[in-house]
Amino acid sequence: MMTRRTFVKSGACALVALAAPPRFLLRAVEAAAGRRKVLVAIFQRGAVDGLSMVPPYGDVAYAAVRPGIALQPPSHGESERAVDLDGFFALHPSLAPLLPLWRDRALAVVHACGSPDTTRSHFDAQDYMETGTPGVKSTPDGWLAR
Repeated sequence: MMTRRTFVKSGACALVALAAPPRFLLRAVEAAAGRRKVLVAIFQRGAVDGLSMVPPYGDVAYAAVRPGIALQPPSHGESERAVDLDGFFALHPSLAPLLPLWRDRALAVVHACGSPDTTRSHFDAQDYMETGTPGVKSTPDGWLAR
């Protein structure tokens, strides 16, 4: 049986771990920088909103269609404002540690991309993106999930 003290300590450790920013990505890129070129592809499986992570704040329609959830533009002055990338796109404030990678041209964002296949299956769509073979369910090839 778990004691209350063990439960509280374990819960506190879990909260600290969840609150930590994704610094492992920055360390991984810095460690590999001198050796060889590395491609880090992040495929977010649901629950991420690309327009909140890398908002197009320069598009007037962005704030208009997202009145309650649009991030504040970089020039707004609030602490929870977007971090400017190029005058049109920005990073969510929690992704600010990635800004040096952007400035060094070691980070690219591929926005509004998808598969030409019209499947209604989320799982099939993930498979197609990972293999690079839209519409082909079984393949020995691929660029990510070989």
